Amino acid sequence: METLFQAFVFPGLLYVLLWTVGLFWFFRKFMAPLHKRVGPYFNGPHGSYQTLFDLSKLLTKESITPKGVNPYLFSIMPLLAVITAMLPAAFIPWTANTTVVHTEYGLLALIVLIGIEPFLLFLTGFGSDNKYSFLGGIRVLSQAISMETAFFLAALSPALLFGTLNLEVIVEKSSWFSFAVLIPGFILYFIALLGLLEQPPFNIPDAEQEIVYGFYTEYSGTNYFMLKLAEFVEFMAVFAGVATLFMGAYKGIFWDGYSWFFLKMMLVAVVMMTIRAATPRITLKQMLRFSWRYLVPISLLNVAWVMLAKNLFFAGV
Repeated sequence: METLFQAFVFPGLLYVLLWTVGLFWFFRKFMAPLHKRVGPYFNGPHGSYQTLFDLSKLLTKESITPKGVNPYLFSIMPLLAVITAMLPAAFIPWTANTTVVHTEYGLLALIVLIGIEPFLLFLTGFGSDNKYSFLGGIRVLSQAISMETAFFLAALSPALLFGTLNLEVIVEKSSWFSFAVLIPGFILYFIALLGLLEQPPFNIPDAEQEIVYGFYTEYSGTNYFMLKLAEFVEFMAVFAGVATLFMGAYKGIFWDGYSWFFLKMMLVAVVMMTIRAATPRITLKQMLRFSWRYLVPISLLNVAWVMLAKNLFFAGV
């Protein structure tokens, strides 16, 4: 019964779907006053009707399969993207007693599952038989390759500091002092995540003014809904990853519990949405230069800093 509860309720399918709908509403509500959009702010109680209308519109639109597409890639990739985005939830220690998969290599599984999502989006563009979709897929791949080096190095910061890849042990050993030591890694991890998630200012793969809508161009109806669902589910995975690796997950000030985990995830979401609302999109050339010239070298320096701090403040343990 416990396994079924975890698979279908928490942190399983029901939790993921509720989180996705809730985040979508919060996303629209938070961005509405910043972008001066009336619908998500006033339509219904707290703008909730707008979310309902958006979801029903996506689910009831006709799914069109254009002539000449690769039928397997075009139809299977949206579903595979959703499943892959859900899998990291199994490795996250949501509370002291709620981890679906107990493994010594939880961190490795987390970064691999987050890092593989852009390659699935590339295949959606590749299978669409459309030059704009293909260009969007190529941009996804270029951006992922550029950002993943910094992402992996930053994600390994807590593993190097605590000497383990086990996410549960990392959370147990985390403290305010360790967070202070890991602040550079936290910032680098967050910036690299914006690139992996194609979020502003790195929303280059779906630049509407340049390549129509990138890898999304040929998708409509349920298939498009599945791709957007995968995007918001992945937000859950990466926000939970940030909270687990750097912010102590469920550990709080006076008590420990999921409420602290949720607050930390929402804090990360607010920062990401503020950046999204306040920054313009950069070009592909600027992104590549920023990643390889600045982000990767600074990530290597951060690894050196973590090793130094481990020997100075943590007795080399």
